[in-house]
Parts: sequence; C-alpha cells; structure tokens
Amino acid sequence: MKKILIYFLLLAISLLFLQGSCNRLLYAGEYKTIIDMDENKVEVPANPQRIACMHAVSSNRIIILGGGDRLTLMMQPTPWAYKLFPEITSVEITNNFRGNVEQLLKLNVDLVLYSPNPGEVKKYQEADIRYACGFSVQKRPRTMDEFMDNFKRQVTFFGDLLGPDAQSKAKKYKEHFDEKIKKILSITSRIDKKDWPKVYYGGRSGNPLYSQGNSSVMQWFTEVAGGDYLTGELADNFCEVNMEKVLSWDPDIILMSGAGDAFDIVAKKSNWATTSAVKNGKIYKIPVGTFLWEQAGGEAILLAVYMAKLFHPDQFKDWDMIKEMKSLFSEVYGKDITDEDAERILKCLPPP
Repeated sequence: MKKILIYFLLLAISLLFLQGSCNRLLYAGEYKTIIDMDENKVEVPANPQRIACMHAVSSNRIIILGGGDRLTLMMQPTPWAYKLFPEITSVEITNNFRGNVEQLLKLNVDLVLYSPNPGEVKKYQEADIRYACGFSVQKRPRTMDEFMDNFKRQVTFFGDLLGPDAQSKAKKYKEHFDEKIKKILSITSRIDKKDWPKVYYGGRSGNPLYSQGNSSVMQWFTEVAGGDYLTGELADNFCEVNMEKVLSWDPDIILMSGAGDAFDIVAKKSNWATTSAVKNGKIYKIPVGTFLWEQAGGEAILLAVYMAKLFHPDQFKDWDMIKEMKSLFSEVYGKDITDEDAERILKCLPPP
C-alpha cells in the first residue's frame, strides 16, 4: 500500500512539473525577441494585435504589409491610404510623436512602435507596455550602400513583426526595390556628376525652408536619381534653411512637399523668383499616395523613378510613371489602381 501511495505521489509531482513546464513554454511562445531599428534586443508579442505607432512611417509599413487591421493608434493617414486600405478607417489618430501612457493603456495597446526621444522607453517600461523602435534618426545610414541595406531591413523588421503573410509581402517589396534601384543606377551612375542638376527640397510642415539634411531619405533617393542634393551639407536629418542660403545655392530644380501650401508660396513669392529653378519653370510638387513620397514610406521607390525622369528626361524618356505606379500597387501592395488614380496621385489630388 505504501508503494502504491509513493507511486501516485511521484506521478502527481511529475504531472505538476509537466504542467509547469508546459505553462512556461506557452508563456515563452507569447513573446518573441527581435532586434529593433535602434539596434536594441526587445521582447515583443509574438502576434501583436493592438499596435500604436508614434512614428508615421511605422504605420505605413504595417498598412502596406497587410497589417492595417492591427493598428489601434497612428498618425493621420492620407486620403489614398483610407481609400485603398479601408480597414484603417476606425483607427484612432494622434498628432503626438511621444506616447501618452494613459491613452495607450486605455486603448489596451499590446505594442508601441516609437522613434527615440528622451524618456520614451522608460515610461513604457514603467507602464509594462511592450515597445520597439521603428525608426532611429541617430542610426540612419551614412553611405549609399548602408542606406540600401537599412531601407530593406526596415521592411524586413515589420514583416517579421507581423508574421508570415507580411513576411511574404516584405520579400516582394524588397525584390521590387532591388530591381528598380539597380535599373536606375545603371543609368545615373554613368552620368558625369557635373551634369547632375542642383536640387533643393523643402516644404516639410508646409514651410518651404523646412527640409531634410545629411543622410536623409531625400538625400539618398536624390542621389540615386542623379541629382546634387543641396541640403545634404546640413547635419540634421530634419533641418531649417534660410533664404540667403537657398539663393546662394541657386538650385536648378526645386521640389516641394505635396502636403501643405509650400509649392504655392514658392511659386508666388518674389524672393524665390530669382532662382534658376523658378525662372525655368522647374519647380515641382512631390506626389502624395498612401504616404508622402519624400519620406521613408513604401512609395519612396516611386520617388526615385519620378526624380530620375525630372533630372534626366532624355535618359528616362521610356520609363512610364503610370505603369511604374500600377506595378508597385498591384504586385507588392495587392491593390489595383486605375490610370486616373495614378494621375491624381501624381497631381497631389485626393481620390475622386
């Protein structure tokens, strides 16, 4: 009898141990460890369902990779994002780059994607909210090769974050990216740099003098397209330029953000009229699709094609902008757009 009791006691202990092991395995399976875009090793939900994005590019990456229904909080999307991805219609909007912990807890967020600001990580840790860096200005690439790798790594990061379906879309995007960049560079790399136009970009936040500086997305894509990016001599990722500096540069081409009224300001103000770009009618408004093309969203690859055609029209005369747009949207995003849609995007017009 004693042996039987000992047997059942040992069996019960074994079952309890096995149950505890299973619980630990189950718990471990709820999270996964990843390297975020600030080079930090972080533990995030294995299958996040309620994501808050405190950085606009993060939400765009998630949307185009098919995870829009997992967003709970994000920056204001464009009208085209709402049209092509209606699943984001009910997502709450914020204009604050810094997360509000009370709001995040109220929304029952299971993951916050942030861009590093002092104190951001600490407050998420104290509130027991999982977090990961979606973009780090400090870690932005400093060479063209680093930029290419980093841009694709961002896509990989969000694909891995969301799971198999998103990983498949991310793979398609990177293949498309590599193909287009390689083709553009095969042409622009043969053009003597003295024949590259001097290019000024402005219009961030609606101000013609708000630009992007050294090692920014605009610098790298401008150089891919065969342009001399003037504000690349300024150290900050986001920078402000004074009018005297713009006039001393005397840009051949001026590109203004498609968001806001910066284009109209430049076109109408007399102090811009003396630049070669305005004199020759070479001032352009950058298109806006599901995201601003001049930022690091999915359509930034289209910006490279768009600028290459502006900078070197003879060399890129056979490149069809409408065809390029429809190809990206259908093959990578899984969305069909019409010729009219593409034309409206190019003109910074909302959906009809």
